[in-house]
Amino acid sequence: MSATADAHPHRPSPLRDRAELILSRLDQLPSMPAVAMRLLALTASSESSARDVVRLIESDASLTAAILKLVNRADLGVRREGMTVERAVKLLGFSAVRNAALTVQVYGLLADPAQDERLQAFRRELWKHNLAVACAADRLAAGTGAGTQAGDAFVCGLLHDIGKIALDACLPKSYARVVDRVERRRQCIVDVENELLGIDHTVAGKRLGTRWRLPSSAVECIWLHHQHPSALPSSVQHARLVALVHLADHLVRRQHIGFSGYQHVDDLETLAAQLDIDAARIARVAAELPAHLAPLCALMGIDEAVGQALYAESLAKANHELARANTELHEANRRLDARAACFDGVRRLAERLTERDQISDVCVTAADVMRTMMDVGGALVFLAETPNRCLHLGLAQRDHPAPVARVTRLDDGESRMLLAALAALSPAEGLVAAPEGCDLLWQRHAGGDPTQLLWLLPFAQTEDLVGGLLFAEEEPAPDRFRAAKEEWQALAATIRLAVATARARTASERLHEEALELNRRYRTAEKELVRARSVSMIAEMAAGAAHELNNPLSVIAGRAQMELQRCEQEELARTLNIIIEQSRSASQIVTDLMHFAKPDPPTPVQQRLAVLLESHCQRWRQGFSLSEQQVLLIVADENATVYADAGDLQLMLDAIVANAVEARAERPVRLQINSPSLASDETVRIVVEDNGVGMTRECLEHAIDPFYSNRPAGRRRGLGLSRAYRLAEVNGGNLWLDSTPGVGTTVTLELPACASGG
Repeated sequence: MSATADAHPHRPSPLRDRAELILSRLDQLPSMPAVAMRLLALTASSESSARDVVRLIESDASLTAAILKLVNRADLGVRREGMTVERAVKLLGFSAVRNAALTVQVYGLLADPAQDERLQAFRRELWKHNLAVACAADRLAAGTGAGTQAGDAFVCGLLHDIGKIALDACLPKSYARVVDRVERRRQCIVDVENELLGIDHTVAGKRLGTRWRLPSSAVECIWLHHQHPSALPSSVQHARLVALVHLADHLVRRQHIGFSGYQHVDDLETLAAQLDIDAARIARVAAELPAHLAPLCALMGIDEAVGQALYAESLAKANHELARANTELHEANRRLDARAACFDGVRRLAERLTERDQISDVCVTAADVMRTMMDVGGALVFLAETPNRCLHLGLAQRDHPAPVARVTRLDDGESRMLLAALAALSPAEGLVAAPEGCDLLWQRHAGGDPTQLLWLLPFAQTEDLVGGLLFAEEEPAPDRFRAAKEEWQALAATIRLAVATARARTASERLHEEALELNRRYRTAEKELVRARSVSMIAEMAAGAAHELNNPLSVIAGRAQMELQRCEQEELARTLNIIIEQSRSASQIVTDLMHFAKPDPPTPVQQRLAVLLESHCQRWRQGFSLSEQQVLLIVADENATVYADAGDLQLMLDAIVANAVEARAERPVRLQINSPSLASDETVRIVVEDNGVGMTRECLEHAIDPFYSNRPAGRRRGLGLSRAYRLAEVNGGNLWLDSTPGVGTTVTLELPACASGG
């Protein structure tokens, strides 16, 4: 073959090439003996007589001996001395002699006495089946009266499985594997032949029958006897004979006589009705079959059983087949029960799991469903996230009213043992005996009898996640659970999908929460950046103002002082004093801006908060002309201390109180200075509440911005609260405001309670 031909997309497969090789081997089998071919021709010819058959048998010594042997074995009540073939025909009947002669010729052609005992037994059973089909076809044809000769039916029945015998003769070892698989798996022999050999016995038999120049009726029956009569093509010449052999084949299969390699049996009554054969005749042929078969089997030496013994053997085979079918049905029912339970578990899981379930919810739901589904004492579903050693558990127990969910952490030992136990497993394995290491997890969380058998269904095994279902079985061997491997895999996949969904949702929620927190931090950082830029601008402005204004202001103030010393006019002296005072005020503004932008580094000291606040309260009452009822002091902890720069702390408190006094409008002022419970061991809080007019939302947002003031013209510079915030910041603390218009404002100042590490 050329390279181009080899590359053709439709070239034969290796299995097809082997089939062609097998067909070529069939050509090496011996040809049909001349006596057998002549006997077939005489049988098929309507012009042949019994005398022609007798002369043909007498011409072959071995065939003559076989016929006389058949007479000797028959209980005819006649003397056997001087017995001839012609007399045997008269005693046995023409059909019996003809059938016996055909059987001897065909059987002797492919017999192989050198085979081992197992193969000999297989061939005996195969020939027994062929003989039984021949006898059944012969008896069925004899009563039809529809133009089908009994001799033709016998020949076709005898040869219908000649392809099996031919394949066995050509490939004894390969065909032994075919028979072994058919027996073990209860498969159709045609399917197994095609799978292992690339060719089946019907094609091989057709090829051999054509080579032997068998009658076309025999070739068609060999080739098509497994086809249902209704499926035969219109081109078949002997469709009725093919259908008759098909019926006889199924009748013998139902009788369990010999080996056919088929387990299926069509409805005999339906097949018979298509051939106009009534059910009574089918029953009669089946009952008489052992008696007709026994002499031929004995003649061939393939079975010593005769009559009732053959019937008993057939019945025993039928009983054995029925017992095996019952066993298979029982096992199938067990598998179906396991599958039904698994599918019910999948359904119940799908019904109970929701979109909002967390990982622990999935574990506890799965445990509850699995325990009920398997009807066991307890079920534990676990999921370990190995990077953070987080262990999610769901436990359902028969003696407890409700399943429980737990979230804990794996210790080093438990983590190593669990990972080692699951290292060699895969969710694809389905249900397995729990490896060593899982028992400790079970005992710790489920308790129970440590001698119980523990089983595991792994459903997750990745680098960062391992999980499975654990349960203890009271029975010694829970085969009912292990029967349906694919269904257990479906259960594991369902739990795995639910866990993956819950993890993805949890991760999504965490990302959402982190995004919101980042957004909050961004907004806070944005405000801090704006404030920092403002402070930076103020510092630059203050530095420039200090350089550009302080010198001229100093000159102005100096010259005014010099003129004041020489001035004798009272009015001019007042004017010069105003100039000096305002020059100093302008210089102080520049200094205040410099201190706000670049405050001096604090020198923090430890101070008792109660003593400090009492001292300041007295000063504020005097400075703002307030009574004790207007300035209330409440200290929660007399021993509380504050760690801050004393000057800075005074400036902060003065600014806060001044802001509260100025916010009173026309109302009588009332201040409540409170030191509530400590926020922590490291900080202390000072809270100043007033009953002023309060702040609007816009005012509250900008209250600590530099130069911002919500007061009318004539206001101060607007650095009070912003400077207090700045000083709290440099002293390691914080300041925030809460306010309600018409109710008042609360300012909270949080400062360190002690030095770091103190």
